[in-house]
Amino acid sequence: MKFAPSTADLPLPAKLAEGVVLLRDFAARRRLAPAAPGDVADLDEYDELLRRHGGPPLARARVLEIGYGARPFRLIAMRSLGVDALGVDAEVPILAGTRAEYRQAFRRNGLERVVKSFVRRSLFDRRERAAFRAELERRGVRERIDRKAFLVSDAAELELASGSLDLITSEDVFEHIERGSLERLTGRIAEWLAPGGLALIRPNVFTGITGGHLVEWYRHSFQLPGRGRRSEPWEHLRRSRWQPNTYLNELTRADYRELFGRHFQILDEVVKLPDLGREHLTPDVAAELSAWGLDELLSNQVLFVLSPRS
Repeated sequence: MKFAPSTADLPLPAKLAEGVVLLRDFAARRRLAPAAPGDVADLDEYDELLRRHGGPPLARARVLEIGYGARPFRLIAMRSLGVDALGVDAEVPILAGTRAEYRQAFRRNGLERVVKSFVRRSLFDRRERAAFRAELERRGVRERIDRKAFLVSDAAELELASGSLDLITSEDVFEHIERGSLERLTGRIAEWLAPGGLALIRPNVFTGITGGHLVEWYRHSFQLPGRGRRSEPWEHLRRSRWQPNTYLNELTRADYRELFGRHFQILDEVVKLPDLGREHLTPDVAAELSAWGLDELLSNQVLFVLSPRS
């Protein structure tokens, strides 16, 4: 079983056009105040949910993050704070920016991903990393990167003991995994969790305004002044004239409920930004999207709080 590729088989001009938009957005964001270290704030949410549902505090939990991504700040923060945490991702992370890392990433991730990582790290990531380190210092710790915690694998192929974890998290990853792989992975997650453990899975739901993963409709783009877009709101559900440079399984919020319900009790669903995109839901747009309710169209990032069935 393999995860879907992280980049789509788009024509080169389309990929270059996306790259131009990304560069423009990164440059615009640099003119704004440094972003709050939201990845570290996620840990406070995890800790609160563990305690609320009878689990151990995060500081004493055994944790797995599925899909730590190109900016693995959550996993670094957990390790820096002394949490017993591992992460798994299909791609090699660039942790220090060394030549050896880039060579390894090229062999595993391919040229396109390596170029994106190099440009972003070289030109735009410095302030974000500084804000991240400042937040760790505010919490009384220094950044600590433990390479052994960064596993590179298909998550469903991991050999983990049954009941060995208290918490499994995943942010903005499940929408990029083929449905057949997801069906197997969710079963493994339920198996790995100890009694009273939680899975906190937050996909970017396809039916939300950001769910089509067009760069110009990324969540942060709503904050950029004078933001012009060539596509229309919910382009992926209406015109579908442009395709994102990534694989999407196109699961709806209802699809995730059905998928997770096979192995878990769904304790809660928490929409991260409940009104994101509402101003674009004009009567004409709403009429075109009448097949989906507001719980789908305003979903975007939805945290599913899951407890394994006995």
